[in-house]
Amino acid sequence: MKFLAALCAVFLCAFVAHSAETGQVKAVARVVRSEAILPDPATVRDRVQLLIGKHWPITGVETDGKQALALRVAEGVVLVTLVREPVPEGELAKVCHQAVGWKNACDAVALHKSHLVVSVRDTPFDKVGAALLLTQAVAALMDDNAIASYWGESLQSRGAFLQQSETATRDKLPLMLWLHVRLSNDSQNGRSISTSGLRAFDLLEIESKDVNVVDAQGLYALVMGMANYVLSKGPVIKDGDAIGEVASQSIVVRVAPSYWTAGEQVYRVVYPLK
Repeated sequence: MKFLAALCAVFLCAFVAHSAETGQVKAVARVVRSEAILPDPATVRDRVQLLIGKHWPITGVETDGKQALALRVAEGVVLVTLVREPVPEGELAKVCHQAVGWKNACDAVALHKSHLVVSVRDTPFDKVGAALLLTQAVAALMDDNAIASYWGESLQSRGAFLQQSETATRDKLPLMLWLHVRLSNDSQNGRSISTSGLRAFDLLEIESKDVNVVDAQGLYALVMGMANYVLSKGPVIKDGDAIGEVASQSIVVRVAPSYWTAGEQVYRVVYPLK
């Protein structure tokens, strides 16, 4: 348990050891950073409190001053851990090419030296509520040393994260911060799309394959609308349900094996044949 041993400093040893044994992680993300510096705990506390509002007061801050800090809020903890090395196994080199709307993503993250692991633990919130708290915690950590957020497979620039997190509420979920969407086009078979990130909310991912009756924008909008719906309402969509604004479109959802991930059940969005 070298990782735990490294975290066990004067202020955090007891908390981290206990959390590793009994804590429930409800949401987790990473902040890609240019230098291996732990943000100032007092500044982080003030920023998080400002973003989440006085309804959920931060009741304590614990830190070793070098590698970890914990904010006690909502009967739980937001834990921030500094990892003094790049995101492992070249993950960012694999996903940076797919960063939506960020043309120089690969260049921006190529020389990062460290990252923060940010988690929400033991709060009374459901997973969407925990993700909203985590969103504001990550936003508070987006100082001048921060390059990007890395949430699941979604890589977002510092500026994009701050912009989208600013309006994040249950009524306006920041889907692009939480989910990664792959959209491709085959000139013969049509468009295909898949989500990544819904599984973290105990929901099925969404896929559609070889669609040739709607343009890319329409396909994307339908899938993101469906993602927003299940995140807001829960897993209420059932096998065989019809979706879409126009009933005559006969767009049907099937709960079926993933087209691309072996052993995983997904929502398949099936359009009528052209």
